Amino acid sequence: MCCNILPRVSCLLLWISFAAGDVGYFWHVTDLHYDHTYWTSRLSCLEPVPKPGKYGDYWCDSPWALVQDSIASMANITADVDFILWTGDSVAHIADANLTLNLNLEIVANITETLNTSFPQVPVYASLGNHDFYPSNQADYNQSEIYDQVSEMWENWISNQTQVEQFRQGGYYVARIAPKLRLLALNTNLYYTNNKLTANVSDPAGQMAWLDDQLKDARSKGDKVIVTGHIPPSVLTPGLADWFYPKHKTQFVDILLQNSDVIVASLFGHDHSDGFKIIQDETGSRAVTQFTAPSVTPWTFRTASKTADPHNPGIRLVTYDRNTGLHLGYEQYYINLTDSNRNGRTAWTRLYSFTEAYNVSDMSVASLRKIFSLMASDKGTVYSNKYCTYSVVSNYPINCTEAARADIYCGGLHYDLQEAQDCKHKYLASLNGASGLSLNVFVVTGVILVKISAFILQ
Repeated sequence: MCCNILPRVSCLLLWISFAAGDVGYFWHVTDLHYDHTYWTSRLSCLEPVPKPGKYGDYWCDSPWALVQDSIASMANITADVDFILWTGDSVAHIADANLTLNLNLEIVANITETLNTSFPQVPVYASLGNHDFYPSNQADYNQSEIYDQVSEMWENWISNQTQVEQFRQGGYYVARIAPKLRLLALNTNLYYTNNKLTANVSDPAGQMAWLDDQLKDARSKGDKVIVTGHIPPSVLTPGLADWFYPKHKTQFVDILLQNSDVIVASLFGHDHSDGFKIIQDETGSRAVTQFTAPSVTPWTFRTASKTADPHNPGIRLVTYDRNTGLHLGYEQYYINLTDSNRNGRTAWTRLYSFTEAYNVSDMSVASLRKIFSLMASDKGTVYSNKYCTYSVVSNYPINCTEAARADIYCGGLHYDLQEAQDCKHKYLASLNGASGLSLNVFVVTGVILVKISAFILQ
């Protein structure tokens, strides 16, 4: 157990949880984005960096020192975990002209070896990210060289030969992590709007049908399921960007919601930021939680019209009930990149505990509904500001803008981009008193019934 490194209050809560069930731990690490040119041409950097730091720069992807240090630090904090969840994007944000398939595979292999070295007895349940493919983003929906070679790298982790063959067909598989708990590692890059190969394919690689079959089979056998992958199906918050092709999103989310009773959580990467959402139907009767872990890379996203806030590297330790699959909480760790470079060494520190920071008992749908309900109340700035602060993996308090508050609330409750945007318009109008609605009443538009809100806030 990791009580030697966790605060006493957290340890006490975990001991209490032990009394109620069989508690386990796993690491979630994502978006390492190793830049093999960091010490030469720095091809991932969006601005000139004349004096690159040992552990990276906010304009650049990760040097190897950061990749190694983050994985080694996971083992130093606690190596006694049931498994590691690695949700993709090992390759840097570098143009295809400066990459090759063999180079991408070499990077994935090096990180695979590093994880094996630091955690020799721990299975890793890994997914490919959109940048791991060559050309970038182009996840094939047929058997391909990347699926063949990566399946050999991860064969011992996947362990089941049938699932190794499944991975070769489309980059996805199922793993049993406890007697009544299975994990579905998906290839959601098949639905990415930058993937030209799958734009007109209704069910790329047959993953939708397979997902539905797995969830129905889990129900029939009394199993629970953790769903994982690289690209999340909901919208980015703050920002309200959409990653899935609309037809794929509709089909994918429908499958999740039809089987929401067996899904205990969905965990993704890609966004580079810390975040959580509820994927739910119009009535709120079917719902699934979605958590995105922050990236290891400090690379700052920028477009022609917008530059994101700089963010620090992060790694996440999740606590769960092995019997029910319920996610009980997580400890988010991080380094201050500026301090690490100045000191010439890292000091991975606990940034926050999810349950303590948001005053909830676990990571369930009910807990997230409580948080979003509070965000829509007069106390909303407290919880929204925490979200804004943690989204960039920082301990320096950030005050959300009204637009960011609206994004967090509406994107947190509406997976459809247009619905989230409509909600945002009403939310901002309510903040400014233009709609005549109070924020407490506005909760109803987020599919949280007033009676339910009142009950969970007791």
